[in-house]
Amino acid sequence: MTYFKYSIFVITIFFLGFPYLVPAEQASNQERASYYLKKATNYYNRKQYKKSESAFQQVLRTKITLHEDFYFYYGRVQALNGNYDKAEGNISMYMDSAGKQGQYYHQAVTIYNNVRKKLAKKEFQKTQKDTSSKIDVPQNLSSVPNMVKINPNTYMMGAKHGDDDQKPPHKVSIKKTFSVSQHEITYNQYEYFAKATKRKIPDDAGWGKGNRPVINVTLYDALAYCKWLSKKYNRVYRLPTEAEWEYIARTTYKNKLGFKDLISLGDANCDGCRFFWEDDETKIVGNYEPNSYNLYDTFGNVWEWTCSAYTRKYNGQEKSCLSLKELEGKTIAVRGGSWRSSKKILKPYVRYNNFPGYKSNDLGFRIVEEL
Repeated sequence: MTYFKYSIFVITIFFLGFPYLVPAEQASNQERASYYLKKATNYYNRKQYKKSESAFQQVLRTKITLHEDFYFYYGRVQALNGNYDKAEGNISMYMDSAGKQGQYYHQAVTIYNNVRKKLAKKEFQKTQKDTSSKIDVPQNLSSVPNMVKINPNTYMMGAKHGDDDQKPPHKVSIKKTFSVSQHEITYNQYEYFAKATKRKIPDDAGWGKGNRPVINVTLYDALAYCKWLSKKYNRVYRLPTEAEWEYIARTTYKNKLGFKDLISLGDANCDGCRFFWEDDETKIVGNYEPNSYNLYDTFGNVWEWTCSAYTRKYNGQEKSCLSLKELEGKTIAVRGGSWRSSKKILKPYVRYNNFPGYKSNDLGFRIVEEL
């Protein structure tokens, strides 16, 4: 604060304290400008930034010749007040006038970049608000997620390249129609189950619950949810097999959006996918583009449990579920990557695994229904 006060004082002397800097007929305006500039300084030092900005505006109204440094301080105060559009203009004016040799040039660059980020975020939020009605996000507490019907087909699972556990590519036939939850299971949906069965609600890492994907759930938690939902509605709900999961994920890349092997900025919630102002955490389901099945967040946000045993080489286990009795000593395949995964992980054939009792703030699940 002291440094700012001293700097303003120097500027005041520089362009207001010497009469020969301005024509004689502007002397009264010069005195007024000096008065308001001192007020702007005092208000700033007392952290009364709104009043400081108002005093700066009074200086401008005197229409005297102003030193280039004035626009740096004026822009800085506007940035503190959240007037980013005006701050951008004044800071830009200072940088253009002073150039790299300007005393405050490097500070100005920092302020300018921060202001640009704020403006970009504001514009993005406006866009999201305008298009929010198009995003299929569940709004109400419900025990049953939105389900999407998936027809049988045959596809090539795995890859020729990458890690050994992704090889070899092999033909898999999905022989029966099934449906899959449109979103990862949310806290709203899981809490309905937890309250009905008097189970503990998983920790949300301080990020919030609601329509964020439920996290910190073990495989046993996910299986218990499926069992409860099946009994409640007299249907068969379960976790997807690895083969089913990869089948629904292989349609994620939309040509019309330019999706290819890598997820582009803003297309998923992962490390390297988010915009620079977004926090490293889970996001409300449905915030990103769906795939051609109209399924959301198959990549990123949270890893998803499957019901298939994980092995280093495909041997058919990817097409079936383990029973509870078969879980002991086994690791289970998880798919899709999470908010902390790098973009290179977000591929349909990438496989990881966890023990059934493992839980984490980047691990959740979605379900399928047998039809």
